[in-house]
Amino acid sequence: MNDETLARALGSLRTARMPEIASDRVRVELETAWRERATRPRRAFAIPWFFRPMVVAASVVMLAYATLHAGADTPLYSARVAVEDALVVLQADPVAYVSDLYDQRVEEASRLEAVGNALAASRARAATQDALRLMSQVAPKQGDGEPSPTPEPSVAVITVPTPTPVAAQTAETPSQTPQSTVRPTPPQTVAPTKTPTPKPTTPKPATPSYMTVHAIGGVLYPDGSPVDGACISTALDGGCATTSVSGNIDFQFPAKSGQTITFYVKKVDPLRGTLRAKIQATVTGSTLVLGTITLRPSTI
Repeated sequence: MNDETLARALGSLRTARMPEIASDRVRVELETAWRERATRPRRAFAIPWFFRPMVVAASVVMLAYATLHAGADTPLYSARVAVEDALVVLQADPVAYVSDLYDQRVEEASRLEAVGNALAASRARAATQDALRLMSQVAPKQGDGEPSPTPEPSVAVITVPTPTPVAAQTAETPSQTPQSTVRPTPPQTVAPTKTPTPKPTTPKPATPSYMTVHAIGGVLYPDGSPVDGACISTALDGGCATTSVSGNIDFQFPAKSGQTITFYVKKVDPLRGTLRAKIQATVTGSTLVLGTITLRPSTI
């Protein structure tokens, strides 16, 4: 069979008609087969009962892992922030835990800003402000706790035995001369020596030494937007100890425990003018939470 023969055979099928009896028979068989197929029970995929708890547990673990590792550019980031904030009550050292959260969120915000993802960076900055709020709640405040008892001076009592009075000397044997009589010498009483009582000495309080303090906080404009490049110093119009980055303050400085420090924040903005703020904080540990500082167009 060549191509021409095949083409003529296919062309003849266009005008060919099936007999009505055969057509009805084919139609009846197709309808019967279709009804049988529709009524035939389908076998659904079923999970064995003993395997279902394992599937549920694996699904929960996978969801928890995905939530705890979700980035600010994913829909699960808000759930991750909520879970991390809730876990602070279970930590043995909540200050160190929240400080780590703050560092992680600042790093993530900086990374997202570097790649140009402004929406995800704004979520990370909001999470950073939330970490600052947590830090202000868990950080120890001045005056918290009971004062440590002052050790009382120990007084050593020295007991000196009182000297025993000298016993009376016995009378000598009378001499052979009956006329002479020797009288005994009266006993001598020695006064006891008084022992001076040592005076208690009051120990001098220990002078606190300098330590490295990690200060964290935030700087905002009056409208609530973060301030970048604000100068933070310890003197009015003094040199900058550090500058804010995307509204975050993070630097270290030496200080003593119990020392109160005044920080001056200044920002010269071409549109808003010169904005200032002042805050005082007392050092109570290695972490100092400055909180959120809002700049105002007023002089200090």
